[in-house]
Order: sequence, then structure tokens, then C-alpha cells
Amino acid sequence: MTSQDPATTSGAPEGLSFTRIAYRQLARNRLAMAGFVMVVMVVTVAVLVPFLANDKPYIIHATLPDDYDEAYASVLDAHDQAVKLVEAGQLVSEPFWRCGHVVFANLKRMASQLGPADRAELKRVRKSYTGLFSAGSIRATWDAPRADLVSKFDSEKVQLVPHSYFPLFRSLRPLEIFFLSLYLAAVWRWIVRRRSPPTWRRGRTAVLLAAVAAIVWGFAFPKKFVPAGYFKDLARKALVAVFPPVPYGETEIIIENMKQEPTWLLPPDKRGSNHHLLGTDTIGRDVLSRMIYGSRIAMIIGLIAVSLYVSIGIVVGACAGFFRGRADMLISRIIEVVICFPTLFLILIVLAYLRPSIINIMVVLGLTSWTGVARLTRGEFFRIGTLDYVAAIRALGGSNWRIIFRHILPNGIGPVLVVASFGIAAAILVESALSFLGMGVPQPFASWGTLLNDGRADIQGAWWLTVFPGFAIFLTVTAWNLFGEGLRDAIDPRLKQ
Repeated sequence: MTSQDPATTSGAPEGLSFTRIAYRQLARNRLAMAGFVMVVMVVTVAVLVPFLANDKPYIIHATLPDDYDEAYASVLDAHDQAVKLVEAGQLVSEPFWRCGHVVFANLKRMASQLGPADRAELKRVRKSYTGLFSAGSIRATWDAPRADLVSKFDSEKVQLVPHSYFPLFRSLRPLEIFFLSLYLAAVWRWIVRRRSPPTWRRGRTAVLLAAVAAIVWGFAFPKKFVPAGYFKDLARKALVAVFPPVPYGETEIIIENMKQEPTWLLPPDKRGSNHHLLGTDTIGRDVLSRMIYGSRIAMIIGLIAVSLYVSIGIVVGACAGFFRGRADMLISRIIEVVICFPTLFLILIVLAYLRPSIINIMVVLGLTSWTGVARLTRGEFFRIGTLDYVAAIRALGGSNWRIIFRHILPNGIGPVLVVASFGIAAAILVESALSFLGMGVPQPFASWGTLLNDGRADIQGAWWLTVFPGFAIFLTVTAWNLFGEGLRDAIDPRLKQ
């Protein structure tokens, strides 16, 4: 009996992989492709959230007097602490060297805003501190550099030179860098390397490089507190200030614009200086900005929760379907017991004893929704485990784990992927329902369910708080369902050209 390559079955052109054949079948389904395009758009918005809605500019060419004053005060405080350690005879102690690190770092911050002449003078002061923090410095030598700082480098005595800063990029967090790196790798793979088939090794490499980039970014640019509205006040005096398309932060409150209707519905004389395309909530936060940030919450919870319960379901179902016998009986009874509990009520019970948070929602969804994937995987292993190639691999001495994860699972993973696409839509609905009930994402973080909860008290007076988030949930869930249905038809082995 001769075996046929999957790429040449069902009249498919020779040399095409099953993935490419499935994509061609998916492309013929217009509704599925529309859902796929919408999913890609939502994922793109979720990844690029900081660049679409933020109260920090991409670039600002201005002086930062507050930053200079903070660095100047830090140098003086570290100087005074170092003097106390010198008087106590602790010249080689850890606190003494820490004071030196603070002094040199903040002198560098000060120098970045000074002109050439003042920067050269500050460089001389820095050399003085280099000698002071070397071993053997005495108390009498510490007064001169401090006197120079006070007499020459107070913010009122120097002329700050405007420079270009990139606050938005500086404020990115490691997790945002991780997902942004993965997204850029996927875009590069799709545009540049379309002809090369994707492999697990390339995927692992991309994840590893993204994790390294996130860790390096976290150490290189630690999180820094910036007062609300700081850059907008600075932009009024800046030479250049370029803000994102939606120049409002996730939690930015504008008191004078509380519960404002969408700008395009207001008459021109009542729009004011702040434009809110989708209006504001009850305390003055921009609805469009919070909806953009809510897309990230929806995608993170959907993808991570589904990845968690799909992993659990695959492992449990593979063990039941491969080993069979008593293992299958025991696992099947456990699955039946877990299925008896209504998922939403079980989630509500668990969250009632836990603090509302994104992590708790993802963990609870992952630990309560794996039964369907487990039963599907069990059935696929029962079907594939009886095929001849599995018996041949076992006769050649292949281990059980190699047979499970290298030979049976790749051939039975298709239906699981379909279930996962539907599961993401379900997870988004569950998160929205929990946030609507006040047990989901905590304030002041934004999610679509939280926006619905904010508008529940005044549906008629603030209708935009209900209509726009509800429409976003409807479109996203519909897109994932259409994509899941198209994927289910595309991976059918009885494909037609």
C-alpha cells in the first residue's frame, strides 16, 4: 500500500503544503476572509495601542525644566548623603557608591539640556566628583563642587537648550515591546518571506528574541512617573510636538468635558478645544481612547486564556485517547464532573473570593474551559491511533511521547484550532460580561465591558457609552466566529479545487 502526500490529495497541485491549500480554500470564502481581515485589524489595534491613543507625544522639541530641576535636586541630595557617609568613615560602603551612581546619572541628565558652554563647565564639575568618589577623599574637599552647582547650575541661572525627546517610545513597557516584536516578526514573515513555510523552530526563535528584547528594554528604560497633562502643558511652549491620532491617555480625566457627546454631534460653537470623536464618560475620559485600550484587554484575555485551556485540554485528551483503558476511564469521569458545573457561575464563584484582575480572569477561564478541547482531542487520538503509520512507528521503537507529540498531534490539531477560534470569541464575551457586572477588569483600566458598566446608569443620557462598546464587542465576536467557520471548512480533508 502506497501512501500519498497530503499536498497531492483531492486534486491539489503537487508541491503545495496542507497549510497553503487550507489558506486557498479559506480565501474563497468571502465571509471568512471578511472575518479574518477584521480579526487582523483588531489585533493590529491591540498591538499598536500606545501609538494610536496616548497623552504622550511621539516627538517633542522643547526644554524640560521640571526634569532638569528633578535631576539637580537629586544631585544635591546624593551629595549631602555622601558627605554624611564620609564623616562617618564609610568611604567604601555600598551606600557611598550608590550615591556616586545617582550623582553621575543625574549630572548626565542635566548636561543633556545645557548648551555647549554650560555643558563644558558641568563636565569640569563631573571630573571633580570623580575624584571625590575615589578612595581617600576627605570632608574638606566636598564643599567646592557643591558650591559650583548652587552658584552656576540652578535652573534660574542656566539657559536650557531645547532638544528632541521621544516620550511615547520611552514610556513603552516590556510587555508591549514583547507583543510589538512578535507582531513585527509576523509582518516581516508575511511580506518578505511569504514563500518559505512557517516552522516551529522559527516561531520559537521569534518568541525568544521578543522576550530578550522586552527584558533588555525593561532594564534600559525603567518606568518613570510623569504627572498627568505634563506633556500637553509643555507642548504649548514647545517648538515641535507630534501627538498620536487620539491624544488622550487611558485614564486621563478632563473635568470640564464630563459626559460630553461625540464631537461630530455638537454644534461648532460648543466643541471647545478638546475633540472627542466618541464622546467622554461620566468623569471626562475619552471613550475612543478607552475603547482602543479595551481592544488590548480583549485580545490578551482571549488569546492567553484560550492558549491556557487548549494546552490543558490537549495534554489531558491526548493521555486519555492514547493510553486508553483505565486512564481513559478516569479522565473521562473527571471531564464529565467538570462539565456539570456551569462555566459562568463557576467563574463568578471563584472571582468572588479573588481580587478582580486580568490575571485572575485569564487563569479562571483557562482552568474551567478545557473540557471541550480534551474531549475533541481524545476523539482525534482514538481515530488516528488506529492508523497504520502509528503502528509502524511503534514497531520501529518510537517512544510514546514521540508518537503523541511528533506524529499524532500534528495530524489531529486542525479541529482543535477551529475550537480555539470560537473559544476566543467566547472568552471576549465572558470578560465583557464579568466587567459589566463589576467583577472583571478593575478600574481605572479600560475594557469594553467596563465601558458598558459606566453607561448602564444613564443609558438614555449617555447612550454613546453603551452603543459604541457594544458594537465593538459585536463586530469582534462576529469576526472570530466567521473566521472559525471558514477555518473549519478549509481544513476539511475533502477539499475541492
